[in-house]
Amino acid sequence: MPAQASGTRPSRASTPDRPGSLPGTGSALPGGRASVPGGRASVPGGGASLFGANTSLPRTTLLTTAPPAARWLIAGAAASVAIVVAAALLRDDTSLAALETAVQTENAPPSDSAPRRPVEAPPSDAVPADELATAKARGVIALEALAARYPKDPAIFRALMERHALPPPYHAAALAAAKRLLELDPGAAGDDDVHRVVSGAAAGPPEVASAALELMASGMGSRGPDLLYDLAAGSSALKDRAARRLGEAAVLEQATPALRIAHELRVSPTCKARQALLQRAAKEGDRRAIDVLSPLLVGKSKGCGFFGTSRCPAPCASIAGDIKQTIQAIEVRAVSDPPAPGAAEAPPDR
Repeated sequence: MPAQASGTRPSRASTPDRPGSLPGTGSALPGGRASVPGGRASVPGGGASLFGANTSLPRTTLLTTAPPAARWLIAGAAASVAIVVAAALLRDDTSLAALETAVQTENAPPSDSAPRRPVEAPPSDAVPADELATAKARGVIALEALAARYPKDPAIFRALMERHALPPPYHAAALAAAKRLLELDPGAAGDDDVHRVVSGAAAGPPEVASAALELMASGMGSRGPDLLYDLAAGSSALKDRAARRLGEAAVLEQATPALRIAHELRVSPTCKARQALLQRAAKEGDRRAIDVLSPLLVGKSKGCGFFGTSRCPAPCASIAGDIKQTIQAIEVRAVSDPPAPGAAEAPPDR
């Protein structure tokens, strides 16, 4: 084949490998429409391009050539649309109005005047008296079952505390019941039965004693420090531990002024340090302050002098006059003022 001239480009329609055209010409196939060089040739009367262009067929042809499932889907959609349109056209005005009213009523917010379902009152937390009496007669198991049903009634836990404290006492269970009683009824901290149970638990096994000291320090209000003071001023094995707990700032904050001044007088190391507290003791002190001050005025009958046979002077003889005046002021005030809790008597183990 002769070489093509430089700068020229063969026509797409004249290439011998393109169907529908004669070699070297731009003519279409016989009977077809002529196309310009480089253009597209189309078959007579057809809308299809020879090169795979967009093909358009009649709608009936598309439906007949579609898969059966597609035809059923199209038919179902058309039927649904027809039913909805027919229902809307055939529904009368009365039905439409009733439907709109029902929808508005359903979506409207509740009115204050509309009747409401009454709220049921919660069950009472108090156990009936006859059930409590029956459980007391039956014993611990019945009381514990009743406590499970009425966990917010302090009367049940008081009964459990008293039952566990019967000889031989079960200190751990009695203390647990007392703790729950105090949680439900903080005023029970002033009851003698609670004091007896908690103090008795402090004399129990070590783990129970620790729990009792903790309850005194943090779970009994101002009465807890009173019990700690009684232990610290006594002769029990817990006196040192009780004194340490009583000396904590958080515990002293709960104590009454009478207990605080008694504690400060007791732990003061010298007579001079106690002398600085006497004026406050005269105004705030109670029987416990007197118990601390009185021994400071009494000397020992012997133990001093040559061979320890002479009488010893009072520990704070230098301020004996001030101490006596303070004791008298406390006694006078005690006549007109009711005694502070825990101060009517000296500690029982003194």
